[in-house]
Amino acid sequence: MNLKRTALPLLAGITATILLALAALPLTALARPGPAALPGSAPVLAVHIEQRLPHDPTAFTQGLIFHQGTLVESTGLYGQSSVRRTDPNSGRIVALTRLPDKLFGEGLALCPLRTGTMPRLVQLTWREHQILTYDAQTLRLLSSHPLRGEGWGLTYDGTRLILSDGSDTLRLLAPGDFAQTGSLRVRDGAHPVRQLNELEWVQGWLLANVWNQDRLAVIRPPGALGQGQVAAWLDLAPLRRELGPQAEAANGIAYDPETRTLYVTGKRWDKTFVLTLPPLLTHPPE
Repeated sequence: MNLKRTALPLLAGITATILLALAALPLTALARPGPAALPGSAPVLAVHIEQRLPHDPTAFTQGLIFHQGTLVESTGLYGQSSVRRTDPNSGRIVALTRLPDKLFGEGLALCPLRTGTMPRLVQLTWREHQILTYDAQTLRLLSSHPLRGEGWGLTYDGTRLILSDGSDTLRLLAPGDFAQTGSLRVRDGAHPVRQLNELEWVQGWLLANVWNQDRLAVIRPPGALGQGQVAAWLDLAPLRRELGPQAEAANGIAYDPETRTLYVTGKRWDKTFVLTLPPLLTHPPE
C-alpha cells in the first residue's frame, strides 16, 4: 500500500476542517496571544506615566529603592557592579560604591538588622553566594554573609526579606541572619511564573519584574488569601516604545509612599518612568 498517497486525502480533509473552524472564530481569537490570553491568567492593567526622568543608559540596573528623596540603585555585570545614590530629577550620581570585579551585583533592599534599629542596605550577588550590607547614608560596606543559591531580586515587607532566584519560588529570609524562614510559590492561575527578578513591596502587595518581559506581576503576599497568586499584570510595553535601541530588560521598581508613585526603569534604559499607582495597589489585598 502507498501510505503517502493514502494519507494525502486524509490530511487535506483535516486541514480543511481546521481552516473552517478558524474562520468561524472572532478576529481577536486569531491574534497573537499575549500574557492575558493564557488560560487562567490575571488581567493586564494599563499604566499612567506622570513623569519621565533621566537614567544612566550604561547602568545594568538590578535593584531600585526610593529613600529620603533619592533613588538608591544596585547595578550588575562583572567589573561594573555598584551601589549608587542618584538624584531622581537629574539622574546625577551623588554617591557610589563599587563592588570587587569578581562580584555581580543583584537585588537591593532597605531593612533593619532588628526591630527598632536603623535600616541598612542589603545587596545580593548573583552566583557568588554572598549577601552584602551597607550603611544606608554613606553606602559604606558593613558586612558580608553567605547566600545559598543564586540571588536575583530582594525586598523587605516590614517583617522579613523576600528573595527571588530566577525560579517560580520566592524565599523568605530573616533580616538579622538571613536564615530562610519559608517560601512562596508564584502562580498565574495554575501556571507557575518563572524567572521572577526585581521585587518591590507596595501597599501590602508584592511587585515583581519577570526576566525579559515588559510587565510587572502584582502578587498576593505571604499570609494573604490566595498567597502567591498573580492578581494583575502592569503593562510596561508603552514605556519600551520611548526607549533607545540600547535598552535591555525592564528591571527596577521603587515606591515612594509619600507621593504614592512607582519609579520603574531597566537595564541600560535612558529613562526612569514615574507611574501613577494603579487603584488595585492603593489598599492592601483582602
